[in-house]
Amino acid sequence: MRRHRKTLRRLLGVFLALYVAAAVVPYAAVPRGPEEAVVSAMAARQAASGDRATILPTGRQALEARLNLIANAKTSLVVGTYLYADDESGRAIAAALLAAADRGVSVRVLTDGLIGAVNLLGSNLGYALGTHPNIEVRYYNPVNLLEPWGLSARYHEKYVIADDRVFVLGGRNISDEFLTQEGHPSYNYDMDVLVWRESPAEGSACAALAAYFDTLWETQCEPRFTGLPAGRREAVEALRGELNARYTALRQSYAGAMAPVDWEAQTAPIDGFALLYNPMEAGVKQPGVWAGLTALMREARERVWIQTPYLVLNSRMRDDLAQAAALPADMQIITNSRAGGNNIVASADAVFHRPMVTKMELALYEFQGDASMHTKTMLIDRDISVFGSFNFDMRSAYSDTELMLVIRSEAVNEQLEAHMREMRAQSLRVEADGGYVQEDGVEALVTPWGKNLLILLASPLISLVRFLV
Repeated sequence: MRRHRKTLRRLLGVFLALYVAAAVVPYAAVPRGPEEAVVSAMAARQAASGDRATILPTGRQALEARLNLIANAKTSLVVGTYLYADDESGRAIAAALLAAADRGVSVRVLTDGLIGAVNLLGSNLGYALGTHPNIEVRYYNPVNLLEPWGLSARYHEKYVIADDRVFVLGGRNISDEFLTQEGHPSYNYDMDVLVWRESPAEGSACAALAAYFDTLWETQCEPRFTGLPAGRREAVEALRGELNARYTALRQSYAGAMAPVDWEAQTAPIDGFALLYNPMEAGVKQPGVWAGLTALMREARERVWIQTPYLVLNSRMRDDLAQAAALPADMQIITNSRAGGNNIVASADAVFHRPMVTKMELALYEFQGDASMHTKTMLIDRDISVFGSFNFDMRSAYSDTELMLVIRSEAVNEQLEAHMREMRAQSLRVEADGGYVQEDGVEALVTPWGKNLLILLASPLISLVRFLV
């Protein structure tokens, strides 16, 4: 019996090792970026007649814009989000979606098959939405333990599209971390862009985003919450009643924000756009977004300003960034500090790999504000602005679905520049030795000892699996 148990343990060990290998070995030799991504980035030079845009720097603005789009939708709504939290913000959006569905609007909600599923696990919110006759909920790449090579591929996009003519896109998920006011305990700094046009049109930014979503929806996603279990019926009906009452309250407290808005007056015209994205299929991806972003960096003549929550680069990404940084354009990067960032894993990776960036010919700043920074934006020269979901890390480059919207507009560029200057004013420049250049009025945050210890202890392990960070 002991011999059999020992043999069984060995077999289980071998099986586990093979299973882990099947999940991680494909990332040992990641592919190069596709040439079509470079062509796509250059498409920002093309005109987009009638498209207009503005930025949404605060969580309050982001929530109000989403509520406005949903409240005023006439025919269709699309909600794409990496996670959909069952919290105050999630229920506010759900209440608005149910009200839209009740008046006949067709609603589609897409979230990730792992992180999104976990956030709705045990909740009745998914059933309250998905079992409405005018709402369909789908998951991207639901967890399949029989296909370990696809477990790391996640849906990381965030947007809302209304009536194929207006959308909000950026880095914000549907949760209290992103759709609340500054000062909320969960608040994260982030950025969205709102793009509007008077009516739908082929060749518009909204048409491009909607076409991308339709393809992803039909080819890579599976329906969820299609039936209501008898044991949940009473609780789901009670939740729908609560959400109906919540929507009535929202109409009162957000009366101005949810009323029809003259978006033409609140937006600026754009002269061109490009939608950068990774391959949709689960598994190791060609770095389509990264290829497009680095193509834009190489074209810059004056400046390349970047905001990203963290920097987790492999040797190929490091070389791409270093080559762009060595060009004449001024390159600046704002990212989180170890003390201020809320991603322990990314901070642990930086213990050994931070010098990879500090040695480049660029100015690296670490944000010292009162909340973590989740923003993913780029500023190129005086006319190109980039918004979306892409972190400067290997996961965004090679594993996840990602979207970055490139906008050519001097007015939008000015808006984003003002925001970046405000964030940089709360940051400290990192010296080559890892210390800070002292700035008047900016104090370096102090990392709590427990957090610091956890980061240091985790750093050797994280370095072995940094492509999963």
